[in-house]
Amino acid sequence: MLQRTEMTPFGLINMSSNGKAITNLTWLETKPETATDPKTGNKDHHNSDAILDQAFQELHEYANGTRQIFTVPVSLDHLTPALREWLNVLRQVAYGDTISYADLAIRAGKPRAARSAGSACANNPVPIIYPCHRITRLGGKLGNFGAIRTLSPMDQRNLGIKAALIAHEKTWQAKTA
Repeated sequence: MLQRTEMTPFGLINMSSNGKAITNLTWLETKPETATDPKTGNKDHHNSDAILDQAFQELHEYANGTRQIFTVPVSLDHLTPALREWLNVLRQVAYGDTISYADLAIRAGKPRAARSAGSACANNPVPIIYPCHRITRLGGKLGNFGAIRTLSPMDQRNLGIKAALIAHEKTWQAKTA
């Protein structure tokens, strides 16, 4: 498993790759300790591959307003079939749009499963790429967001990231309209 961490306009992001696809994306509070290569004694700032290079390139394009849809391969094989189904519906929520957990449940053909929709967002291993930040409570309140997984999804730092992602998309959507 390869990992890379970079500071982005949305915070410090760490992504993992299995060499063929992205398997995880999370925010970090602080930069992780760098490992020392036992052969050379050099500090390893990241161990990357073409998939991670592509993922961070696309993330920077997203931050610059030139990308709305991520094309980097993502592996969901390690997830349950039910969660994969929810995430595939989630991925269809358009750039710049926000919908409620109840609306996501309706789109999934499960109109009484708003809590399951929220659970799917909470268990999304690749936020931004699968845009769970676009899902809010009824009336547009943010709800929860687990960007920095060491914090509560109700922590203001997490909600600040969610609000920033929504505002970012609304701004770029307005500029291109």
